[in-house]
Amino acid sequence: MGTAEPEPPVTFDERERALVGAALDEAVPGATALGAVDYVERLLTALDHEPPRIWAAPGPAAGGEDASGWLELGPWERHAWRRRLADLRSLYGRVVDDSETVEDRRVVHAHACEATYGDPAYGGNRGSGGWQRIAFPEPLFPPARGPGMSR
Repeated sequence: MGTAEPEPPVTFDERERALVGAALDEAVPGATALGAVDYVERLLTALDHEPPRIWAAPGPAAGGEDASGWLELGPWERHAWRRRLADLRSLYGRVVDDSETVEDRRVVHAHACEATYGDPAYGGNRGSGGWQRIAFPEPLFPPARGPGMSR
């Protein structure tokens, strides 16, 4: 993990990014400032990488040997995630079109929580700000960290 992490692929244009950000902030105030839109974009493009960026691996920081930072998916897992991500792309299309359902808002809320309070390896919780917000101690062995992200 000595090289810089590439920027996440752009999924939303500027207008869409603002609309998705507003929905995430409505669900959890301040989520966008902590990287929630980046989290959603990384989730929606997780299968564009090898290995897919679905499950962060422990890596060497947690005593593991694999330094890739991401676990491989089996064929059925990959298939299930492909379907799940297609559904999520449709959901965020409805958010952008202002036609989301109550269930869509529940998913947006879950993503805002995951992005705000989850492991920064997934693109959210920028600078561990979500953890600081709730006085959650920084884990000793987080699943994955990008360069410059220390304990």
